[in-house]
Amino acid sequence: MIRVFELFCKLNLINLSAKDLFLQSMAEFQLNDHKCPFCSAKHPDWKRHAVYERYLISFESGRNISYLITIVRYKCSSCGHTHAILPEFIIPYQSYSLLFILSVMRDYFMGSLTVADICEKYDISISTLYSWKKLFLRHKKVWLGLLDDACTSSLQFLDLLFRNHLRTLKEFFLMAGVSFLQSPSHIKKAYFAPA
Repeated sequence: MIRVFELFCKLNLINLSAKDLFLQSMAEFQLNDHKCPFCSAKHPDWKRHAVYERYLISFESGRNISYLITIVRYKCSSCGHTHAILPEFIIPYQSYSLLFILSVMRDYFMGSLTVADICEKYDISISTLYSWKKLFLRHKKVWLGLLDDACTSSLQFLDLLFRNHLRTLKEFFLMAGVSFLQSPSHIKKAYFAPA
């Protein structure tokens, strides 16, 4: 898979739907500017290989919305590997968008709602909320390092993330080898193909 890290820091949560974010990201993406993330061929002759549909769940206007989006896979002419193109706000192997999960985490760490209220608001199970919390805290520690993690509350971290005062999602991906909030049970080899 090729991760597209260009839109999140530009838009910084402009009021677009998750589907609009996806469509805009795909419209701006230039495949020919990227080398193959597997074999590092600089200008492979990319061929459209296949498409697949997946759900993208977002929280908009106070309710969950499910979008059916089409992901395109391209084949590298050099090595024959295929790669799906995924924007940064789509977490690999996860239906919920990054912004959805970050909204849940914000509500949780603000402490103004009970766990039951958060789960009802977002229509998720308690076990899902706690698994996201555990992953969020683990990735926060990786992102900030031990010392800064100990000195930065989760709410401060979310504020820094939304204000774009931290490393970018691309830097986290390159440092950690996984996408932010990608579950360890769904980690497969993913590549970032710098232009």
